[in-house]
Amino acid sequence: MTTYTLSEKVRNFAIYTRLVTILLQVISNLIIPDHQADAFVSPQDPEMKSTWGDEIVQFLLGGLVRWDAQYFLHIAQYGYTHENTLAFFPLFPLAVRYLAHIIGIPLQFVCSYHSILLISAVLLNFYLFIKTAAVFHRLSLVVLKNEILAYRAALLFCINPASIFFTAPYSEGLFAFLTFSALLTNEKRSTSVAALPFGLASAGRSNGLVNIGFILYRKLLDCSNYYYKIRNATTESGQLSLLIVVILTFNYTLIPLFIGCFLVVLPFVIFQTWCYFTYCHKDGTSSTLAPHLEMYVRANFLHSPVMGEAEWCDNTPPIAYSYVQDKYWEVGLLRYYEVRQVPNFMLALPVVMIVICHAALYMVDNPQVCWGLGIPQPVGDKPSSRRKQALTWPEEGINSWRVFVYTAHSLSLCAFCVLCIHVQVTTRLLCSSCPVVYWFAAHMLTDQPKNVNEKSSKKNLIVHAETPANLNSFSQVSLLSEFPKTFWGQFIISYFLLYSLVGVVLYSNFLPWT
Repeated sequence: MTTYTLSEKVRNFAIYTRLVTILLQVISNLIIPDHQADAFVSPQDPEMKSTWGDEIVQFLLGGLVRWDAQYFLHIAQYGYTHENTLAFFPLFPLAVRYLAHIIGIPLQFVCSYHSILLISAVLLNFYLFIKTAAVFHRLSLVVLKNEILAYRAALLFCINPASIFFTAPYSEGLFAFLTFSALLTNEKRSTSVAALPFGLASAGRSNGLVNIGFILYRKLLDCSNYYYKIRNATTESGQLSLLIVVILTFNYTLIPLFIGCFLVVLPFVIFQTWCYFTYCHKDGTSSTLAPHLEMYVRANFLHSPVMGEAEWCDNTPPIAYSYVQDKYWEVGLLRYYEVRQVPNFMLALPVVMIVICHAALYMVDNPQVCWGLGIPQPVGDKPSSRRKQALTWPEEGINSWRVFVYTAHSLSLCAFCVLCIHVQVTTRLLCSSCPVVYWFAAHMLTDQPKNVNEKSSKKNLIVHAETPANLNSFSQVSLLSEFPKTFWGQFIISYFLLYSLVGVVLYSNFLPWT
């Protein structure tokens, strides 16, 4: 009988939940009529003939092509044909397009290019979700230093409230993989290397720019450690002045900091520059559209490069993204605060409360960490009173000082979502960006036994995290088989399961969701 490790259990559960998600959307799309939503649907070439392969793909995966998935597949197939497509960043559509070139070699004889793109997007997100669950499990182990919390947080990620968006042709899966991979690398003190996946993440979603805060924090931490190290060494030798110590510290940290920040911002700058040269040329003759696309653009009063300069070309600076978000999605401070949007605020309320409650409790339980901005003084620093103070900072669990920067990140993103954008997007934005959503949820589900401490064997920790019977099962996990006894534990697991399942049903039939 096969006995799985906790990391293998996470991988297996990720596979299992993706298969269930795909199966559920097939059933939902089959038995529930699609809602006639006032949403973008990519215009298809009327001369393109549907094949039996297209019908099979539509039957199995058609429920995944809803809402913004239409935009992503449209961009992958045709490019940025009209202005409002510029709200979607290019990394995911490009990845789908290049994957379609590979799998399209055998499939081109039975499927249209659009169907091949859909298959590519789903396969890509399926693979990325499994990898992301594994990476997130390792990240949780590094930050929380608690096997039980890390394991349960990874399982909660597999059934997260925005689960459908990690399978459908959305960029959430790619963004989460790059962000969590970068965070894991960043925790290992490789800021320059971590900047690469951080930069790629900002090429996938605009909120990737917020990740620059992790690089700033990492360099502040390195700066603190380096400063005390040099100061203590020079104090004993008495050869260098404090001014030289400060200069050496900045020289050590500023260059890597500049490189890291530059790599994070660069993809956004490149994309906006491309938008400018594509949409702000003078003659309007440098590009053409297929007849059915040009007909759609003109019928819906949209702007495309063939029509000459766009309105935002004369803005200072001429950034397409902010203009498109303002014009087509009405994004702005408090612009979404209308009575008719109350249901959407209620939809986002649970994840907002998770973030706020965690931040509030963290500040109450760890005031010294918050005042110190999560940057402890090195243990080797003198005098001994400071050394004693540094040792009092929590090293393990949800109150670890390492969680501070993640708490600040989630609270900042949450505030931006609630105040500035379509609030229903909050759930999937936070679930693809903020580890503390899962860490705090896992904490609420977990009762730490008194006999589990640093001296406990790894085997005992694994057994406590999962039952022996479940360790022999491919997909069975105690997170679902043993319902929590506490009210907040019941609330967390009910929220995750309800949103994960209901979200698939509503989304796959073009009904409003997060």
